[in-house]
Amino acid sequence: MTFPTTINTMVSPSLLTKISRFSDGGVLAALLEIIQNARRAGAKRIDITQVKADQGLVLRIRDDGCGIADPVKFLALGDSGWDEKIARSEDPAGMGVFSLAGHHVTVRSHPAAIGAAWQVSIPPHAWESGQALDVIPSSLDQGTEIEIDLPEAWAQQLEQSVKSAARFCPVSIWFDGNRQPYENFLHGAVRIEEWEGCRIGVFTDKYDLHREQPRINFHGLTVCCRLPFVSDADGGRGWYAKVDIVDTCPIRFVLPARKEILQGAALEALREACEAAIFRTIARKGHHRLSFAHWQRARALGISLPEAAPWLHEWTPRTAETDGVPIGERVAGEPMILMPADQTHIEQAVNRAVASGRPLGAALVRPIDDFAGYVWYNAIPRVLGCSFRIERGEGDICDYGADMEPPSDFRSGRVEAISLEIAVQGQDVPTENVDVIVLPADVLIMPPDRWTDLEEVIILLGADSAITPCELASLIEAACFYPDEDCDADSYHTQQAAFEMQARFVANMLLLGEDAAVLERVREAMREHVAWLIPKDRAIRMQAVNHRVEASFADNDDMSVLSAVE
Repeated sequence: MTFPTTINTMVSPSLLTKISRFSDGGVLAALLEIIQNARRAGAKRIDITQVKADQGLVLRIRDDGCGIADPVKFLALGDSGWDEKIARSEDPAGMGVFSLAGHHVTVRSHPAAIGAAWQVSIPPHAWESGQALDVIPSSLDQGTEIEIDLPEAWAQQLEQSVKSAARFCPVSIWFDGNRQPYENFLHGAVRIEEWEGCRIGVFTDKYDLHREQPRINFHGLTVCCRLPFVSDADGGRGWYAKVDIVDTCPIRFVLPARKEILQGAALEALREACEAAIFRTIARKGHHRLSFAHWQRARALGISLPEAAPWLHEWTPRTAETDGVPIGERVAGEPMILMPADQTHIEQAVNRAVASGRPLGAALVRPIDDFAGYVWYNAIPRVLGCSFRIERGEGDICDYGADMEPPSDFRSGRVEAISLEIAVQGQDVPTENVDVIVLPADVLIMPPDRWTDLEEVIILLGADSAITPCELASLIEAACFYPDEDCDADSYHTQQAAFEMQARFVANMLLLGEDAAVLERVREAMREHVAWLIPKDRAIRMQAVNHRVEASFADNDDMSVLSAVE
């Protein structure tokens, strides 16, 4: 066997037998292709109607364009027949009409340049067979008219498909005598720029757009495409771009369906143009909260932006049940210290130690790492770490910090002293020369790595701690409560109520003693489970000993009993 010395590209005739698979077979795809062809032909109006015929419902689409001069080109696969200007600006594939493959179609057209109309009927089987079709004269007086048999599936989707096809189309579209709503694709844009035959609209939105949302409009045919999204470093606002193609444009579509943009240098250039348009829009506002990386990118594109507005959110401690970071008040124009995230129980104890006044000489603020690089942000001192020193007397001193287990011999209760040590690093200060600030602390909550009951959590109180039982219970809940999301667990509210009751009991035990804690727990149980059973204005005496409970109604005239109950 010998091999040929040269080969060349070619289109196999067998391709025609697969033509019905060049489109998704839906009515929307067919409408879009026909509308695009009518628009290229200069149509100002397209009428879409459902017509009853002998063979059933027929979909009729008629335009007032210049008509089709050569019937041969109409069914020439890959030969669009458009002039050089249209071919250059819109890159027609010459395959759009084949979205009708498999349907019985009648085409009538009156080419204005010729002054006479023609007609051809295409049976369903003729699309893939290549059989000769008779072209006969027609009485159509203007434009092009296409009639398609209307299957049930198309009929059900027709009204919504017409609305979708007409929504962003610049040509007036009518359906069954009603003008279809038109919407400017860039409606709502805060700013619009012209670029290479396109209009780039810049929009604001807090959240990034999904790739599946249309970002490019090609004369009514919308395409999903990933275009730049620029957002504030603190999640306050986002900017994105949409593109409306109005003239010759360097970007190209994946043919024949035009549902995707062809990857390559042209698309990258469009993305860069969108990014620059976004940054120019932000520059006009005069202030922003962009990351340092975005600020640098704007400079690389030749757009000068000021540094991000120099303020941060006040640091507030997280609670155990929330994964997010709480947003505090804005802090600006005053000294700040960056406070990094820590474990919840550490943050709660730190907050209590620094809550009175500003013992550090500055406001604690939440860091935003994306601001690193700005001059103002780099100048802010930052906390490198926190730890607690516990003194139990007679020289017994223990240090405790994040990710540390409580010492095995520790029990809840009062200790001689608790202090908070905070390492603060100033601007241009080496790590080994940081300042360590020591503050008094009165409460420290130390949960083991894995615990299932609040009794396993170590709660230490300073000797002079003046915290109230209610305050301590709230602190325990903030530091430790996390609802079980297992499907077999109680509801969130039931779990929270049970934890609150247990936290109050623990707080009362530590601060008021066992007797007072037990009595308050009994009162709570009575209020929740028993009080509603007692008739209004009646009193009951109860006595409980060794799991035996005695109850009797008290005499209503016994004022001492009633006053005690009240």
